[in-house]
Amino acid sequence: MTLDLEKLLVVANSLVSISQKLPSNANPDRSGGILTIGLDNLSVRHVLEIGNYTPREKERYLRFSQEKAYRVCADWLRDQDNTISSWQTRQPEIDRYGGAVLFSSCQEYCNIISFSGLNELSDEALSLTLGYHLGFETNSEFAERVINISKNIVFKEMYKIFSEQNI
Repeated sequence: MTLDLEKLLVVANSLVSISQKLPSNANPDRSGGILTIGLDNLSVRHVLEIGNYTPREKERYLRFSQEKAYRVCADWLRDQDNTISSWQTRQPEIDRYGGAVLFSSCQEYCNIISFSGLNELSDEALSLTLGYHLGFETNSEFAERVINISKNIVFKEMYKIFSEQNI
């Protein structure tokens, strides 16, 4: 799969902007982060800088975004039937956070979207919304499974506003 990275930047920046206006977002002042997209079991990886943040935050967001992606991929390799989110192995006390979503259409490969820079629920909502936008998933039951794990109240608001825009 080939991604149009320029268009992807526009979409991801739009999602960050949307997140800042959502009533459910606990940290509306956060305005950027690092997006990691892993295709074909992370054999193809894109790391994109989205929005605004400080140089110190960049290092942290990069580390967290990639850690989430690799962790959810490793979890999927162990349990392909049940792994869909980094929230499933979240351990904040050792810097393991939610925000990555794993999209798998078969037992052979997965695609992962991970974001770090907003709060965890907004990170996950952005990842999940972007996955739907890219066509990684089309089944609404999948989103329900993901948001039930994290009790994500941000996703539905974000997805509704994003769907109304023509991006």
